[in-house]
Amino acid sequence: MASHMPANYAEDRLHRYLAHWTRDPSNVSTLDVDAISWATDKERDEREKKYCEVASDYYDLVTPLYEQGWGQQFHYTPLTPGLSIGESMTAYEKTFAELARLKKGMRVLDLGCGIGGPARTIASTVGCTIVGITDNAWHVERGTALTKKTGLVHLVTLVQGDFLKLPFPDESFDAAYSVESLCYAPDPAEVYREIKRVLKPGAPFTFHDFAMTEKFDERIPEHRRVRNWVEFGNGITKMPWVPQMRAGVKKAGFELLSEQDMAFRSAPAPWYYGPAGDIWWAWKMPGWADFWKVLKMWEPFRGTAHAVYRLMILFGMLPREVSTLMDTMWYCTKGVAVGGKMGIFTPMYLFVCRKPAKGKE
Repeated sequence: MASHMPANYAEDRLHRYLAHWTRDPSNVSTLDVDAISWATDKERDEREKKYCEVASDYYDLVTPLYEQGWGQQFHYTPLTPGLSIGESMTAYEKTFAELARLKKGMRVLDLGCGIGGPARTIASTVGCTIVGITDNAWHVERGTALTKKTGLVHLVTLVQGDFLKLPFPDESFDAAYSVESLCYAPDPAEVYREIKRVLKPGAPFTFHDFAMTEKFDERIPEHRRVRNWVEFGNGITKMPWVPQMRAGVKKAGFELLSEQDMAFRSAPAPWYYGPAGDIWWAWKMPGWADFWKVLKMWEPFRGTAHAVYRLMILFGMLPREVSTLMDTMWYCTKGVAVGGKMGIFTPMYLFVCRKPAKGKE
């Protein structure tokens, strides 16, 4: 696969994804804004039963756009003074590997590897062997091609599978980590327990993840609406809450060594200035490439582009799904930015854990 954009990229991917979020199954070409913003508990419970399908349909739709717009690393990052967003991502992946206590020669499990961007950075930096797992077939295909291109096939392998049914023997990994992926599993405690099964006694397990913070209050309608935006915009069926994650780690039998919201490490700019389209920060941060990325998410620019596309749709030059896709990506970026500004959401809450040594469980 030479390009990040597959030959068969078409409207049907959008239709498949929107079908999970509409109250009118006959209309999967436009957004059901009310259903997205004010999803009921029952609707969220029904989606949760199809968490693998929802996530896979989401990444079939957005992966080409992610890679085109942001590169091979599909995660948020604390921003480092003097570095661009992309450079900050790479620097953070190296810091994350240290926090995860990854060492040369280890056999490491990457849960929710995407197309393998972080795995390739960590493997080449640390010298460990990484097996990445994702439920998306295209991630495996695209990621394997990129791994071959970088000459890291001896260190990085990508496979398709389900978090809750890991296709690996008991105690077969020296360490495990995840970057913004375990939030796709329906029950934190259940997925943590399955990860514990495949780790050797005493092995480290570290993850940073999407989470509603302890400031989130289910009783506040605006909080629920923003959470629902994050879920729709990122293909998540039920967002985890930090206290729920903390309890899940302990319930699964891990030792919880430390936890922190890595978003607070971002300096001088807030982590969400990119998805917020904050061109003031984009102007101050280094690199024209970053400015162009952020400018495309600036509301006046986005509104102008949307108006142009609508004219082209009106004259039959583009399918109407182009406008719907732009609206979908609005939720992807604005949901996290609004939640970040409110302090009720973070994309990088970090837990550092360890499987107890034999005889100490």
